Order: sequence, then C-alpha cells, then structure tokens
Amino acid sequence: MANGDIFLREPRVSDYPALLRWRSDQEHQRLLMWRTGAKSLQDVEAWIERRTTEPDGRFLIVASADSPVGFVQLTKMDRVDGHAHLGMLIGPEYRRRGVARQALRAMEQVAQSLEIRKILLEVLADNTSAFRFWTRAGYRHVGTLRRHHEHHGAHHDVTVLEKIFADSANDESHDDKESVSVLPAIPNDATLIEAMASDPEVRQLRDRLFSLMGKYKYAYNWTWYGRPIIQLPQDVLAIQTLILEEKPDLIIETGIAHGGSLILSASMLELLGEGEVLGIDVDIRSHNRQAIESHPLARRISMIQGSSIDSNVAAQVRARAQEAKRVMVCLDSNHTAEHVARELELYAPLVTVGQHLVVFDTAIEYLSAEECADRPWGPGNSPITAVRSFLAKNAGFVVDRELEARLLFSVAPEGYLKRLS
Repeated sequence: MANGDIFLREPRVSDYPALLRWRSDQEHQRLLMWRTGAKSLQDVEAWIERRTTEPDGRFLIVASADSPVGFVQLTKMDRVDGHAHLGMLIGPEYRRRGVARQALRAMEQVAQSLEIRKILLEVLADNTSAFRFWTRAGYRHVGTLRRHHEHHGAHHDVTVLEKIFADSANDESHDDKESVSVLPAIPNDATLIEAMASDPEVRQLRDRLFSLMGKYKYAYNWTWYGRPIIQLPQDVLAIQTLILEEKPDLIIETGIAHGGSLILSASMLELLGEGEVLGIDVDIRSHNRQAIESHPLARRISMIQGSSIDSNVAAQVRARAQEAKRVMVCLDSNHTAEHVARELELYAPLVTVGQHLVVFDTAIEYLSAEECADRPWGPGNSPITAVRSFLAKNAGFVVDRELEARLLFSVAPEGYLKRLS
C-alpha cells in the first residue's frame, strides 16, 4: 500500500501516544465532529479495538518512515451497494506538505480493492479549508444537512460530499454524463442575433445609451447575493452562462473590489457542486474582506492580496491552477494596456482548452477622453489594445463573436476569448 514517501499500515501500540494527542485535541474534536475524545492510552486502545474489529469498517495509520503522521478510516461500508464513509486526520505538524493528498490516494486504492465504488464524507460547513481540499480532490458537494451537528450548545450545518470512482462503460447508473452536458440552445434565431448586432440603427442607439450609462454609473446599480458587483446585467448573464456550460473547477479573477463578482462565480460553482474561485487584488479593503469571508459561499472563495502582475502572486496562482482540470480566467483590475498585457502573459496560459478568458472593460476604448480624465487609462491605452496584440500572437484563442452579438451591451467587446487549442 505504499504511495511515495507516505504509506498506510495497520495500527501499532507504538502509535497510541500520537493518536492520544490527536484525539484529545479539542479543535480536532470539533472539526471531525467527534462526540468523545481520549483522556488516556487505555481510551485509545479501546477505540482502536472497536475500529479494527468492525466488520463494516477499515482503519489504517498514515505513516512516513514508519512513524505515524495521521490516520484514515472507512466506516459504514455497504458491500452490496458499494459505498462507504471516509474520515481522515493528518497531524498538524505534517500538513501543507502533500501528505493528505498521498494518504487520500492510498486510501482510495484500498476502497476500490474492497469494491467500494462511491465514498461519502461529511464536513462542518464552516470548515472552509477542508472543503477546498476535498473539492480539489474530486469530491463534489451533494447537499447540506441543516443544523445537523450539536457542539457546545449550538447546532451547525454539515456539508455532504461524494466521489464516485469510474464505473464500467456500460453502467448506466453513473451520472458523469451530466457533467459534460451543455445548456439548451439559445432559443432566438442565430440570424436574428447577427442582424441585430450589425444593424446600424441598433449600434448607434447602443453606443449612445452606453455613453449615458457611464455618465449615470449604471453598473453601480446592481448586487449579487448581497455584494455590489459593478457589472452590466448583460455581462453577469454571460458569465453565469459560461460557468454553467463549461464547468470550470477553478475560476481566477483579478480585481475584487466589493466581491460581487467572486460571489457570482462562487454561486454558480455551488450550483454545479464543485469548484473554487480565486480572487487577486492589490488592496483588499478590510470591510470587503470581512464581508466576503463571512458570506455563506466563502468556502468556495480564496483571495490573494498583491498585484496581479507580481511574480510571487503569479507563482501562487500557477500552483493552484496545476491542481485544477478546467480553468477559466477573468481579468478586471488595472485597465491600462501595459498592465493587461502583462496579465495576459501570466494568466492566459492557465486557461484550459474549451474555457473562456474574459478581459473586462475593453469598452474603455470607445469612451471619450473626458470620461477617463481621472483614470490612468483611456482611449488608446485600454484593455482592448492588449487584447488585440495578444490575439495577433496567440492563435489558440479567438473572440467569441456569437456571444458578443447576443450581448449587444457589454463592457467587454472583443474581450470574451475562448481557448480552442
């Protein structure tokens, strides 16, 4: 059962002191929803005796160089239906070293050898770090048990996750087909959409209205799930459509502001049952951070404070992207051509084939110089300059003209780019 430097083995008496330390820790008891802890080695011995003799369970020590670094267990194994519940603890001193990932892979191999085809687990809804770990490992959110676990007189929500291992090609019960399904076709006729977008009268009215919308700060009228989003409703509809259709498991967003866009992405990922949005901003105001971190969807959100073109920030983002299968990127921070060009250089390679790279506020190019007088960007120095230069050198990306025609109003003309290769 070896797996790199980490392997699984049967428990030994020499493991009991470490197990006692972990079992007696009150924070571990809270996060793992244990009803009882352990006060002595005898308590640990009795616990191990129960765990290792249960006919519907499997308990193993996570070891490195033969020393215990944690444990994993399967409980409630149903060998007829082929499912079991999973629990895992890695000692605090061994975390953030890849130990948990190696231990999980090893335990999944054990489960499959026992003909377990589906693993379920429960996580406290406020345990955001655990939720991120499990979703990155391929476990999807299938429900929430409201006020399910009592701790210190309060009842807490519990999130239920599952992972289904690959079944045979003939197994019609497997629902992975849903994960590759696409949204229903747009009911409007494609020829009408194209005619609308190219109609000179419509374009003239659109351009005039767009200018007036900027004058009255129309984009500031809207919120998403309680946070200001500062986007046109048309672009909000476009983003939610892209997320639901392409199902990214990581969305990278530069520019956070009040967090509305992060919440929008997180809510779509919540509907899909998996995924995370990673926001980057050079200055995350404390009141905005507090509002985002206390939001019901905070478990699907991570944030990095720093310039999106800082090499250290970009390295952190690349590391996150390496763990994802489907990556979407939205650029909406500093809108100068130079800054956006550098963002494209850093983050476009992270976009996976079939996903979108969205560059917001390319419409700055069509504003008057007076409308941008208080900004470092403006006509001739806007995101669209960077986009056009980028496309000239990157044939794998194309402007999504069909989506742009449907939108009619957008802050991102020529900014919805799809990666084809």
